[in-house]
Amino acid sequence: MSSKNASKAAKNNESATELIEDKKKLMALIDRAQDGDRAALPVLRKVLDEAPRIARFVDLARDVECSIVKKISGDDVFTQEAIPRNLEAMRKEIAGESPSPLERLLAERIGVCWLELQYFEAVYAQNMGKLTITQSDYHQRRIDKAHRRYLSSIKALAQIRKMGPAVQINIAEKQINTTGTA
Repeated sequence: MSSKNASKAAKNNESATELIEDKKKLMALIDRAQDGDRAALPVLRKVLDEAPRIARFVDLARDVECSIVKKISGDDVFTQEAIPRNLEAMRKEIAGESPSPLERLLAERIGVCWLELQYFEAVYAQNMGKLTITQSDYHQRRIDKAHRRYLSSIKALAQIRKMGPAVQINIAEKQINTTGTA
């Protein structure tokens, strides 16, 4: 590696560490990347390599949730604040104490599916008298599909919990599988 490249690599590492510690600079870098600035990518990759937790800033489930909340609430700021708080309480209640990562993920999925179902039912109810039979049928099918996704996510969580914690132990090249009681 030439001294010029070594100097550049050291500068990138230094700037990545600096960015991790300086939240304003980090957010500016993320904003640039989100606006499509490809020049931000090399430093952003270094930052993500050094601090993978930063990648958790991107939360697609929350983005979906926010999109649905915006559709439901319109300009009503009270509803925009209340729904996410209710969903968070619901997620915590569904996930339970000390949930596994999979239980947390499924609790989140249940919350988003519930919100989507409520939105579809609200749209249908608000437009009931104005819909043609074909439009009404479309809304009913959409509600039914959302309801199936909701029930499917609940069933998946119940199945995971029913399995309980499982442990695999290898002793002297012999595999022993044990399951704990839930």
